[in-house]
Amino acid sequence: MASQNSHLNYTNIDLEIEAIQRFRNLASIVPLDCHVYRELDRGFPILCLDFKACPQKLKMTKKQWFEFCRHLLYCSNYLGLSNSLIFQVGERIVGWISLDQTNRP
Repeated sequence: MASQNSHLNYTNIDLEIEAIQRFRNLASIVPLDCHVYRELDRGFPILCLDFKACPQKLKMTKKQWFEFCRHLLYCSNYLGLSNSLIFQVGERIVGWISLDQTNRP
């Protein structure tokens, strides 16, 4: 009989939940009430952060925004989740950034 922690018991959903949890642990600056999930865009995974429950947390200076995004992108990339992020408030997209944008001079 396989144990509950056996790799045979994991589903794609279980792995996705674990990956998002690891992202949250690594990127602890993401508010707990921010919904984090992945979706595909033209076959590429994008990490989505929905601030519908906490839109006030997006109010920051341009420099703070860049540092916030860069940290989240590096965490996401390190875990192999995505090279791009979408920031949204409900259905409205308020920002998008990719790792390529942070490497520019």
